[in-house]
Amino acid sequence: MAQRVEVLPLGTAAPTGVLLTCVAIVIGGVFLLLGESLQAWGTSFVVAAVLGISVPVLARQARRERDEKIFAFLVFALVVKLLGGVLRHFVAFTVYGGIADAAEYHRWGVTLSARFWEGSFHTGFESLSGSDFIRFLTGIVYTIIGPNQLGGFLVFSWLGFWGLFMFYRAFQLCIPEGATRTYAKLVFFLPSLVFWPSSIGKEAWMMFSLGIAAYGVATALQKSSVRGLVIAGLGMWLAALARPHVAGLLGVALVIGFVVRRSRIELGHLAPVVKGLSVCLVVVVAALLVARTDRFLRDESRIDTSGGVGSVLTEVSERTGQGGSEFAPSILQSPLRAPVAVPTVLFRPLVFDAHNVQSLIAAVEGTFLLLLSVLRISWIVGALRSFRRWPYVAFAFAFTGLFVIAFSSVANFGLLARERVQLLPLYLVLLCVRTGGDQVVERDETVHS
Repeated sequence: MAQRVEVLPLGTAAPTGVLLTCVAIVIGGVFLLLGESLQAWGTSFVVAAVLGISVPVLARQARRERDEKIFAFLVFALVVKLLGGVLRHFVAFTVYGGIADAAEYHRWGVTLSARFWEGSFHTGFESLSGSDFIRFLTGIVYTIIGPNQLGGFLVFSWLGFWGLFMFYRAFQLCIPEGATRTYAKLVFFLPSLVFWPSSIGKEAWMMFSLGIAAYGVATALQKSSVRGLVIAGLGMWLAALARPHVAGLLGVALVIGFVVRRSRIELGHLAPVVKGLSVCLVVVVAALLVARTDRFLRDESRIDTSGGVGSVLTEVSERTGQGGSEFAPSILQSPLRAPVAVPTVLFRPLVFDAHNVQSLIAAVEGTFLLLLSVLRISWIVGALRSFRRWPYVAFAFAFTGLFVIAFSSVANFGLLARERVQLLPLYLVLLCVRTGGDQVVERDETVHS
């Protein structure tokens, strides 16, 4: 058991004071970016609203952990995430002059919100999936907050934060004796996780959805299979609305996690039956997600899937090998390519790959993760040896491996860095578990529940 830290319950003054301070910080950043304008005032109300909703939840988490410090930590992480949305907006519309997917989603959001206010809910979309779903979601957000571009960024960034929070809760739940504080610092403050899932677009939605799914998986593997599978199914369904292929990878990884999980002792002779039924259920879910992925690739991405996985990966490589940050990928079609493909997907661009300031920032993070992984290679080995003890680690490892295979064909560093944020919260699990058999080597003085 992790050591329990006893502290006094949070009073009402602390959350209120932190809330007001954070509102002032983020609003200051908004006015610095937009100046004295109507959009700045509207965005300020969005900031106050999202912080007002979030702070009580974070205070409850601090009470759950019986640690006052975690409250300040989580609120600070939320503020950093919202400021990441401000920065993302600045880069997209000031540095790049509006050449971003968010600009197109914004235009659709303005149009759809006007229709919704008029009582017309006909979107004109053939289906609410992929990019059309994000257009529709932006319209819903603008119907609530008004056609406020920066406000929309902050709402999506806020959703991304809750995805990261759910990954944090999943780690606590399934690996209570892991390096929880290290994991929290990495998952909340790694620059790519602060920056990329902080704009109107698929990244923030995917982070939100995958976080829900990961928490459901943790619950299913550690506590209640039924409740956990319901939550995991909800998260995967939400993810499938935007990127069904990633949801499919998550479903397959969930099957692997259930296969390696030890049967619950209290079920007695029924344990094998319950486990068998659970595995069958998640296999069915994974199969449905894989089928959904195939339709998505054929219908929306216009990729021919009849030639199998190899032809799909080759076509993806050809489509992504342009735009100024292209490189020659090592498509993982055989184990012989793993020594190049695995570090490429996990860490590149590295410092020697950088050719401008933007790529250098991504390269510094990639190099840091590579060095951290090398330094913690014994942790990774220990994590792999703990599959039976912590099946969530098996789930994280399986998703990492499947993601590497699926994205080894991406031939553009910018696109790879952006897509990789979907993997990082689960890959970081492998860097924060250190066990030797059943004997715990590292503990955090945190309450996990």
